[in-house]
Amino acid sequence: MKKGLLAGTACTAICLALTQQPMRAATLDDVMARLDALERNNAKLAKENAQLRDRVNHITSRPAPATATASAPKGNPVQHAAVAPSPAPAPEHAIVSIGGAPIYSKAPGSNPFIDNTTVTLYGHVDLSGDVFNAGVFDQGTKFGVASNLSYFGVRARHNLAPYGFPGWAAIAQFESLVEVAAVPTERAAFGTRDSFIGMETPWGTIKAGKSDTPYKRSTSKFDPFSATLGDYNSIMGNTGGDLRAEFDWRAAHAVWYESPVWNGFQATVMASPGQNTARDNSDFALGDFNCPATSSRGSGSGFPLTSAPEGCTDGSYGNLYSASLTYNQGPLTAIAAYELHEGTNRTGDEAVTPLSNGGVLVVPPGAVGIANEWAAKLGAGYRFNDGIGTLQLYGIYEVIRREHTVADFNERSRDGYFLSATQTVGHWDVSASWAHANASPGSPGTGVFNTYTVTPPAGSADFALNSVDSSADQYAAGVKYHFSPFASWYLVGSFLRNGPGAHYCLGASGHGYAVCGRDANNNVVAGNKAKAVTTGLTFDF
Repeated sequence: MKKGLLAGTACTAICLALTQQPMRAATLDDVMARLDALERNNAKLAKENAQLRDRVNHITSRPAPATATASAPKGNPVQHAAVAPSPAPAPEHAIVSIGGAPIYSKAPGSNPFIDNTTVTLYGHVDLSGDVFNAGVFDQGTKFGVASNLSYFGVRARHNLAPYGFPGWAAIAQFESLVEVAAVPTERAAFGTRDSFIGMETPWGTIKAGKSDTPYKRSTSKFDPFSATLGDYNSIMGNTGGDLRAEFDWRAAHAVWYESPVWNGFQATVMASPGQNTARDNSDFALGDFNCPATSSRGSGSGFPLTSAPEGCTDGSYGNLYSASLTYNQGPLTAIAAYELHEGTNRTGDEAVTPLSNGGVLVVPPGAVGIANEWAAKLGAGYRFNDGIGTLQLYGIYEVIRREHTVADFNERSRDGYFLSATQTVGHWDVSASWAHANASPGSPGTGVFNTYTVTPPAGSADFALNSVDSSADQYAAGVKYHFSPFASWYLVGSFLRNGPGAHYCLGASGHGYAVCGRDANNNVVAGNKAKAVTTGLTFDF
């Protein structure tokens, strides 16, 4: 067909030339040039047709994608889970595709129908209804609805292999908390959760932005009740109880490195500069509007009525350093992690506190002061096939210390333990956990005597927390039913026993609110026994 077309075209051109003798030489040259151009255009068209035919054959012969099963993990690296290795450079993906075949590219010198950037929208929704009793004398049983770390994010990955960098990719992520149940505050501004830009290389991945610390991520999958009122952060990673877990944290303005996985091992290290102009770390970090180590509008955050007048004096720290080494191979998991907070400011605990019985509690200046706080932990897990399904066991031993603090006023130093077990039976998970905090050497604060009466007896309302046992235990049990790998229902019950001088909270990290030992005037009530039952639905997309 091609030869016939060319012959016909040539004949027409020659005949036209013969009828115009004065222009014969120029016309024949022009005919030959046009014939050459036609041959080139037809060759290019034939090549493009062949490429398109190969692409169509590739699409029609591609096997159908495998159907997701209930046992397949979602594998979302931004969920409350262990550190996930950065994915190996994947085959080229398309922003726009037909039948999964990419059809657009910006790579110079490459096929114009291949793209190298993938953009993913993803999210996690967890909404629960709760019944709880804080175990405090002036409160009863209450009901609540909470959005437990629901979030939405955008993730992008640009493959650099077609540009001459095999094994390299530019990556970025923006992730935000979504207040499904509560009225949004600045906590839900876009980018509040793990957000970063980074570069994948054959030698590991480096990222900058903000993220859960390696210390936190190393054992987060150990907790079967994450973000519920049974969350292990009631005690684990929590230095002194109350509203936050300082060593289960998302570090801002940070830089971190994730190594490749080698025979099951992966190392992660992070540094977060304090960015604080105050030598005692009592100011907001540069670029922030919240005291370091505090949640928005939470205790010590700098929000009105949450902090002492002198500024960030309730846990604000300077530089943060965090590292973890994880091992995941077959049924065995093992971790070791360490984290340091430099110059943690606790001067807000230093005061002369009058007691209602006529006495006073004096915390001398410098007794608590500004000092380093650090934590270290070892953990292990093992998965069995017990004939019923799979049985997953986890355990953690944790050490938290505050340096250079007078022992009688040091509530930030203690040892802790955690155990959990999850038995899978078909679509069901049946789980239980226990967390324990040893007593700390002392405490700088005072508490309200928990008489379980509306009006405590005169002269016995307050007592010095540093004079009594501050150990605590948390027990949780629950079930989860998986409709699919992406949707589930759960029911969890939790019980927290505070020693006479302890004031840990349920839901201190992740739940929409915490259930704490506080009276109606927000005074600490130590020694309470908090109870809660929560049920909810989760959906990942």
